[in-house]
Amino acid sequence: MQIKISPSIMCCRVEEFKPYIRLFEKVKLDSIHFDVMDGHYVKNVMLGTTDYQDIKRLTDLPVDLHFMSYRPEEFIEYYQVQKGDRVCFHPETTAQPYRLLQSVKDRGCSAGLVLNPGTPVSYIEECVELVDYIMVMTVNPGFAGQKMVPTAPDKITRIVNLLRQHGKQIDVFVDGNTTPENSIKMRDAGANGFVVGTSSILKSLDTFEEDYSRYYQHLKQ
Repeated sequence: MQIKISPSIMCCRVEEFKPYIRLFEKVKLDSIHFDVMDGHYVKNVMLGTTDYQDIKRLTDLPVDLHFMSYRPEEFIEYYQVQKGDRVCFHPETTAQPYRLLQSVKDRGCSAGLVLNPGTPVSYIEECVELVDYIMVMTVNPGFAGQKMVPTAPDKITRIVNLLRQHGKQIDVFVDGNTTPENSIKMRDAGANGFVVGTSSILKSLDTFEEDYSRYYQHLKQ
């Protein structure tokens, strides 16, 4: 599977959005990761509808919207997600995860499920024919800067094996403490997509291209 890198825009200051996006385009990153937090499902609040609209005005890169919220179907309406973007949500946050996956695909978006460290892998099996990608949280959702949970690589492998059993070859992204060292463990476990932040390539505008190149080549080894 192709290695895909998706920088988390929440790790950038607002005034850095435009220059960072130009750099994302220059190195041809896969997508821009965009976290939506409601302050209830996770004890944090970000990012807003105007942030999403501003990013869509600045670039044609796909946006990967990760809804960390209860009733994500309502938030998807608020954000007016656009065709060609990716939309993922936590299946336990909605009464109808299967229906919501259908709705996301009907909008012309790729549909994904997000699994927390404590969320059963079996959620995927019940919706396997609809999912376009999986997002594996390797930390508890809500805040940056946490350490990877020890069981994360094993969970990634179990997910990849489950997908293989159903004849599905789709992207498996990881989100949380994707340092260069951890990313190798995640890759070896079967992940091919990496949500990245300040611990990997978003350290500085001045060093971004060098940091990205080093990180990408590290994963390609």
